[in-house]
Amino acid sequence: MAASETKFPRKFTWQELAELNEEHNAHVAVRGKVYDLRRFFRKHPGGVDQMRLAAGRDVTQLFEMYHDFSVAKVLDQFYVGELITHELPVYPESGEFAKTLKKRVKGHFKQLGVSPKDGRWTLLRYLIFLTAIFSLWYLQTFVYCDHLIGCTIVTFWLALFLTLGHLNVTHDCSHFSVTNKPWVWHLLGSWHDFINGTSEYVWIHQHTLGHHPYTNVDEADPDIVTAAKEVPDLRRIKDTQTWLPRYFHQHLYMPFLYGLLAAKTRIQEFFILFFYKNNGPVRVTRPSTVHWFLFFGGKIFYYTYRILIPLLAGMPVWQLLFLVFVCDVFTSYYLALIFQVSHVNSNVEWPLPDENKVINADWWELQIQTTQDYSTDSWFVTFMTGALNHQTAHHVFPFVAQCYLPVVTPIVKKTCEDFGIKYNYCGTLWDALSSHVWHLKRLGRVDKQEHSSNDVSVLKQKTY
Repeated sequence: MAASETKFPRKFTWQELAELNEEHNAHVAVRGKVYDLRRFFRKHPGGVDQMRLAAGRDVTQLFEMYHDFSVAKVLDQFYVGELITHELPVYPESGEFAKTLKKRVKGHFKQLGVSPKDGRWTLLRYLIFLTAIFSLWYLQTFVYCDHLIGCTIVTFWLALFLTLGHLNVTHDCSHFSVTNKPWVWHLLGSWHDFINGTSEYVWIHQHTLGHHPYTNVDEADPDIVTAAKEVPDLRRIKDTQTWLPRYFHQHLYMPFLYGLLAAKTRIQEFFILFFYKNNGPVRVTRPSTVHWFLFFGGKIFYYTYRILIPLLAGMPVWQLLFLVFVCDVFTSYYLALIFQVSHVNSNVEWPLPDENKVINADWWELQIQTTQDYSTDSWFVTFMTGALNHQTAHHVFPFVAQCYLPVVTPIVKKTCEDFGIKYNYCGTLWDALSSHVWHLKRLGRVDKQEHSSNDVSVLKQKTY
């Protein structure tokens, strides 16, 4: 008798499921059903790494994001029981909006005759970025090392290409949207460790396993995690946070503190891997030997090319520290603001689960409503943001290569219009940035009702 036909399927708590996170006992949950994937572990087209990350978790949203709904039938042969408690929030079954949207996008790529992951120009762009980074590093280290002004100018250009590298290479690979080959994702994904000096493994837990499945969900989305109530956070970005007088001017001081993001990340990831064992609310899967090699090897390579070699080349210590500081502050501001404007503003939804950890809204519709697009008709903004101005299309189709997101966005907008779903849009990047600052200002006031989110209409927000 097949496992799916057993009369008394086993009941799993989320804690029991969490223990089944290795190849020899790999189980996952999808839509409340638990599946034993040990036999499928090394057969998964997405590779072993993706199975390791999924094992021991409820992967409903991830599964439905990256697969057709019909693929769920394949799981029946692996069914072993039911999940009776939840570690993180759950959503109801997807409705017609999701099915229609996926069908339209799939049909469009079929009509184009291309794979949504076939971004050949994207790979060429990566090569250009890598060449630019090491050319500028060479100029900074060996050519202009005795010329502070020239060296500083080169550093700004280096910081720009390092930022574009993260928005393109790191981000794309964390969503497996560059070709269908897992070895390409892993090879290019190590860019984050070796070029940026920050862990791709930690980033995937935060971004791919946390932020995308639980966008703007308090105590589930690592991107909006704030300090515990007994230790108030530096900023107030959610209505659920207790107001403090210091938040009154947070719209003035917080943008400056965003410049510390890179330094904070490099320090925090050590605590995440060695002490916390979680990235916010997301458990961190025990790293494999390869991941440990990438983590420590990346750190050694990064500090060798960024610190040791310039010092050996004769660059004064004070100058090197100044240039590293300038570079980190530039990249931190750039990345923090680009990622913040899409979700941390008063135009979008901030869903809350009930006491049973159920969010009573369609996940696909919430991806639209918790996200804000901007300047989608500008190729320049699209290039400079790694297509994150098409954030809504990216959130519902994260596996699509970014070069195709401008093609997907009109389909998303039209489907939203057909189903009467709010599509958040700011006409310019400046409007989007302003919406984030306005959000900080609104939540910095004592009475949130005094500064209604309706006031952001002055930012020229459009709803389709």
